[in-house]
Amino acid sequence: MKRLAGKLIEQCRNWVRISFSKMRLHFVAVVLLFPLVSPAVAQEISVELRPDSTHILIGDFLRATLQVKFPASEKVILSPVRDTLGQMELVKASGVDTSTSAETITLTQTYTVSAYDSGNFRLGPQRIFFAGKGGETDTLLTDVVMIAVSTVPVDTTRAIKPIKQPLQVPYTWQEFAPFILLALLLIAAMAILIYYIRKRKRRKPAVIERPKPKDPPHIWARKELKKLEDEKLWQRDEVKQYYSRLTDILRMYLEYRYGWFALESTTEQISEEISVRNIPVDAANKLLAILKGGDMVKFARRLPLPDENDSAIKRAYEFVEMTEQKEIIKEDNTGK
Repeated sequence: MKRLAGKLIEQCRNWVRISFSKMRLHFVAVVLLFPLVSPAVAQEISVELRPDSTHILIGDFLRATLQVKFPASEKVILSPVRDTLGQMELVKASGVDTSTSAETITLTQTYTVSAYDSGNFRLGPQRIFFAGKGGETDTLLTDVVMIAVSTVPVDTTRAIKPIKQPLQVPYTWQEFAPFILLALLLIAAMAILIYYIRKRKRRKPAVIERPKPKDPPHIWARKELKKLEDEKLWQRDEVKQYYSRLTDILRMYLEYRYGWFALESTTEQISEEISVRNIPVDAANKLLAILKGGDMVKFARRLPLPDENDSAIKRAYEFVEMTEQKEIIKEDNTGK
């Protein structure tokens, strides 16, 4: 009986020993295989943050390049950088440059950073997001790079020097060229203005000269009045044309007879100046009556009676007769 109990106890011990050995083997296998399963996707993505240098002077700029390589089947998003990249101050960030090969996509972005104090500063890490196999978003971080920032070395063995006075920079003619050009333009403008004013003062008033007829003024006027009378304009209801021709003949007669440019003068101007001309009062009244009546027809659209039209040309004949230049016949004292 005791022997049987001892065998049973020994078998139980062997079974427990064998079971524990199997469990330990399974645990070791799981530990060894775990790194190969969980980060499978992460191993396919490589990230690198590479600075141009690991040492700069305070306030200098440092360029750092971020490069991400991943399979074309994956989706990767770069995390935007706000104000700092690690402990370094971000100055500016370039756009993302994308290059594609057969199965790989490479994203490249350049950062310009700086530091405004001396010491050792961390550059990075920079965060990269990618989609895991289960659809969730995972994160990769770049390595951290230490940047040494130093100040400008000062030689303390030398004595302190005073601040230098401002340097005297010689002037160049290019600096004065705009002012010289402006002065020349002002002088030229003033010279042209003075020349124009003096020339205008010396300029004599233009004299309007029209060709004079071969006949004496009174003969010419009578011929023109006879032509107008023969045309019978007012009889054909061309009253306005009739008075325009009549008044123009009388104005031209004043020019040929008295040298008075009455063709360019209005009736009011003629009325004001006729008193200084050597024209009898009765003749002046006849002339003004014809001119004023013509103005009423031409500008006020007055329609005179037939007797008034006939009377107007008769007054014109009378005016010419009263103002024609008489020939002076000298007496022959020899008695021949």
